[in-house]
Parts: sequence; structure tokens; C-alpha cells
Amino acid sequence: MRLKDKVAIVVGAGQSPGEGMGNGRATALTFAREGAKVLCVDHHLESAQETVAMIAVTNGIAAAFKADVTKTADIKAMVKEAQSRWGRIDVLHNNVGVSLSGGDAELLVPTFLG
Repeated sequence: MRLKDKVAIVVGAGQSPGEGMGNGRATALTFAREGAKVLCVDHHLESAQETVAMIAVTNGIAAAFKADVTKTADIKAMVKEAQSRWGRIDVLHNNVGVSLSGGDAELLVPTFLG
């Protein structure tokens, strides 16, 4: 267990709509399997909670947390949650992206690039 007794925050630990498994959820599951306590952060709390439930099935330790990491206050709250829950942070996996099928806005190409 390479992450035994480590504390990890996985941002984007939920799941966007669609088939397969996203990188954030896969990372959270892997970290937990390797012994880490995982704070599963996503802007869709229900999706992060689903990841936590998957971790619990294998007796892993995880908690869900809702945050929009484009907001400084949410980032600070996320860090505070991990520290107050488990005393420290050893790993931060910042897996943030855009999901057009999940309802995110289309990316615009800046005029100086296009």
C-alpha cells in the first residue's frame, strides 16, 4: 500500500455524464485502494458522494466535499476540511476539466490565438 496513512485531496473526484470512468474518480479509487484517506472534491456533491460510496465498499476511507475551484473561498474551505478531518494534506491531485456533455460552457479561443 504505497499511500498508507497519507491524506489526499482529489479535485474532480466525481463523474461527468457518459460511459466509462473519468480520471478523477479513477484516481480517488486508486489512492484509497493504496491506503490513502481521500477527500473527494467535486462541484457536484452527489457525484463525489457516489465516489465515496464506491471507496467504502472496499473499506477505504473517504469523504465528499463540494467546491468550485474557480473560487478562492471554496479552495480554502476544501483545504481546511482535509486538515480538520485528518490533520494534514500529503497529496493534491487537481483534476479539473470541462465537460460539454455535463453542461459546462464551450471553451472560447482567445481572439489573439484564432
